[in-house]
Amino acid sequence: MGGNGKRDRSLAWWGIVLASLAGMAWNSAARAEVSLADGFTIGGRLKQGVAVAYDKKVTGGGVEIGQAAYLLELTSAWRPVNDVTVTADFWLRGDLYQDVGGDLTAHGIQDYSSPAFRDQFRYHLNRRGAGTPGGPLANPASDPYGSDDEQNVFLSDFNDEMIRELAVKVTDPQNRYALKIGKFVRAWGQSDGIRLLDVLHAQDYRQKFIFGDSDEMRIPSWMAAVDLDLGRLGFGDLLSAVGITQPKLELIYMPEYHHSRFVINNPPPGDSTSGGLYGLPYPLLVDKTSGRGVPFFGANLSDREPDQFRPGEPTLGSRLKFEVAGGEATLNALYGYQDMPVVKMTGAHAVIGNALHDGSNAIAVIPLDAATTEAVVQGLYVPALRAGASAEQIQTGVLGCPYPGGSFCSVNVQFDLDYRYRRKLIGASYTRDMVEWPLGPKEVSPVLRAEFSYEFDKPFNCAIATTMFGNQEEGAAALIVDPSRGVTERDQLSFMIGADYFLWLPFWTEQDTSIFTSVQFFTIITPNGEDLLFQAPYASYGAKLHPVQNYGTLLASHNFDDGKLAAELLAVYDLQNNGFAIRQRLDFNYFGDHWRPRIEITHFEANPEQGVLGIAQQADNVEFSLTMQF
Repeated sequence: MGGNGKRDRSLAWWGIVLASLAGMAWNSAARAEVSLADGFTIGGRLKQGVAVAYDKKVTGGGVEIGQAAYLLELTSAWRPVNDVTVTADFWLRGDLYQDVGGDLTAHGIQDYSSPAFRDQFRYHLNRRGAGTPGGPLANPASDPYGSDDEQNVFLSDFNDEMIRELAVKVTDPQNRYALKIGKFVRAWGQSDGIRLLDVLHAQDYRQKFIFGDSDEMRIPSWMAAVDLDLGRLGFGDLLSAVGITQPKLELIYMPEYHHSRFVINNPPPGDSTSGGLYGLPYPLLVDKTSGRGVPFFGANLSDREPDQFRPGEPTLGSRLKFEVAGGEATLNALYGYQDMPVVKMTGAHAVIGNALHDGSNAIAVIPLDAATTEAVVQGLYVPALRAGASAEQIQTGVLGCPYPGGSFCSVNVQFDLDYRYRRKLIGASYTRDMVEWPLGPKEVSPVLRAEFSYEFDKPFNCAIATTMFGNQEEGAAALIVDPSRGVTERDQLSFMIGADYFLWLPFWTEQDTSIFTSVQFFTIITPNGEDLLFQAPYASYGAKLHPVQNYGTLLASHNFDDGKLAAELLAVYDLQNNGFAIRQRLDFNYFGDHWRPRIEITHFEANPEQGVLGIAQQADNVEFSLTMQF
């Protein structure tokens, strides 16, 4: 009852806050954009969505409310003089799923009572489980896990979550240069969806995973950007001699570091986290050699990242943009930090007296260093598992349990999510309107786009690693080794070719506007990458990196009913892993300039943990949202 009271109070409080903000927004909306003084304007939006999850994460199937993401955005701009602009953008956002959501569950640690330990315990994503730990191994608690999702109700860190932009831009009166200082975002690259050159900023995957809008997914940073018009600065004649015109150089200095934001749905009671509907799955723990699950083992994850502000070791970027051969090209370079981690085993905690990893209900919690953890796992546990040991035999023969009273043991392996590797990348892009190729009944020319990147010394976890005993292990067992034998580096080459085309259908006689279409094909090559993991800690069978990885994307959008009904389809296909995902949107523009209802369907078809789509394959949902712009 206490938990329900807390939920009711929280819901009531948020109702008051959102109602007040809606009232403020309505008053502003009636006036459209507000001008408080000469050169000073303010605007924004208020958005509330409700996503209905279906199938894979819903208890017993069916549908449940799986997300209730909200956003209040306030933007302003001020031009005190012609050559100075001050911009600001503040967000209040979060997810009310903890208060209004249904009962979503996710897969957790291996169920030690299931055949070959292949099944996983399920656990709740917005409440604690009703079952209690303990009891004989033959009758484990049927509902032992649950994680509160309160960390996502209100994303309250002022610097990291609320300030989206706060910057000053100074422009030379002759437009030779511009300097922008503050917190803001710069976008690079020509590709949509899959990033090759758009790597200045880390990504926020918490609310939409890869299907978020790019301007909402990029994580802004405190930085300085200098834009130089090389032609106006006197270098135009020199570059035109080699066919380059309109040259512009962008220089980036970024002392603030961010890595990509995501939450792994991690069930062990001692270190539980919940990311809700778009929380990344707890890894499947399976021994590849025997095919058996890995019982009594959980994971505690800790971020290891550079200091957030590193003025002496910043991210540096440069982009030369110019026109050549009838199109627009860029040359890019970045020296920054990785925004996704490698996983490093640092030791373990032996939980004595509890088979469900709960140190708060244990007789003792004993820390083990990395070498001892590797020796126990590789020298005792793995051989016993492959010899067909039962749950009781693993407890008594490997873990040294049971203790009196029917209490048993479990192990929480400690892993660092290490982001401290540098990112060294060069690349190029090219876009050209192919006026020589008029196509279709309206003779519309396609726009061709190409993008290339080369990354040096990209870190990976090994899918096959050598243990301290000289054995080679693959899959989950390969993560339980000293990091010096479990992490390696490879160069990686990526390129994309795409085309945008405004399509007119010859058989659609009443078509009044074109259908915008965009097709892209990506190839990512990692030489000698066959024994690497795509992304640790996902190390189950099939989760290895493909040395040559291909993706295809399709974007199509069209406005119906004189522009009042906007439809958009985005599809992504993972060729090597046979994964497929779509996002479909319908925007209803029937309610004036300020109100924007939307229906959005997101669906994934992929094997668990295989590739980027397999990581999100349980996040299927239909979202209904209402945005009020002012």
